[in-house]
Amino acid sequence: MNPILLAMRCIWELPQNIIGIIVWLIIRRKITKVEIIHKRLFFHTHNFGISLGSFVFWSNSDNAIVPIAPNNKEHEYGHTIQSLICGPLYLILVGIPSISRVVYSSIYYGLNKTKWANYYKGYPENWADKLGMKHY
Repeated sequence: MNPILLAMRCIWELPQNIIGIIVWLIIRRKITKVEIIHKRLFFHTHNFGISLGSFVFWSNSDNAIVPIAPNNKEHEYGHTIQSLICGPLYLILVGIPSISRVVYSSIYYGLNKTKWANYYKGYPENWADKLGMKHY
């Protein structure tokens, strides 16, 4: 990638890249594999997935609250495309709704002792699935 385009992308996604670095610093000892795919850093983790700019944390292991889909790597890549589209508004337009779904999933699990099956069926998760499946 052209260095100027890479720098522009890093600036366009600066808020999520800063948080991605912080997440990496916090969980770096739990990362089992690192790959560069589509000019993004993919970190294989245990039962945890989040995309923050150039930092993609993904898992193929389920967790107690949110079901980890078998295509989690592609799903998280879909969030990186959302990040490119939304730029500095990504955390507001995608991050907050996504975290809200995680919070709802946690409450649902606490009340029902079962996972909420609709996590990936609403915004922004369904959009990330569509983008990730198409472009990964």
